[in-house]
Amino acid sequence: MLILNEKMKKQIQDIMLVATGFVVLVMLSCKTSQSLPEQQRNAQEIEQYLQNSSFEIEHRWMQPLRANQISLIGNPNYVRMYSKDSLSIFLPYFGVRQFSGGYGSASGIEFTGKPKELQMTEDKKGNQIITFSGTQQTEAYDFKITVYPNKNVQTFVRSNQRDNISYDGRIQKLDTIK
Repeated sequence: MLILNEKMKKQIQDIMLVATGFVVLVMLSCKTSQSLPEQQRNAQEIEQYLQNSSFEIEHRWMQPLRANQISLIGNPNYVRMYSKDSLSIFLPYFGVRQFSGGYGSASGIEFTGKPKELQMTEDKKGNQIITFSGTQQTEAYDFKITVYPNKNVQTFVRSNQRDNISYDGRIQKLDTIK
């Protein structure tokens, strides 16, 4: 059995205190931060995108309900809003489909047309929330897009025929040449 005297106990406590302080310092220094002018510029750009209802989202990751996240880098995917009456979505899908889409149906999530019940709001944290629904052939979708102040985006899709899925990406100005 190890018996520690008071001096050794004090040294161990001091070492633990220094180690804890070091860990906290490392964690705080790893936090990504934006300068105030960059934050303001991003907020203005996001506000302009949403006011004009003109933006494009390209996703880098998808998170299927029953699998690990999958990289979308190099794979075509987008959410393009041309106006409040015109939207085009193409998102790859990996997951369980409860009902067959029929012959010739899309394997990914595809929607083109006028979004139904389009709402753009701001949550308590300053994130912009875009919600809408739409149907393509026999499939109905509910979309929730969260736009964070740093231009990162999370897109959540619920379908009446498939498992829920979410995507992470970035919002940018719509390139009308595409």
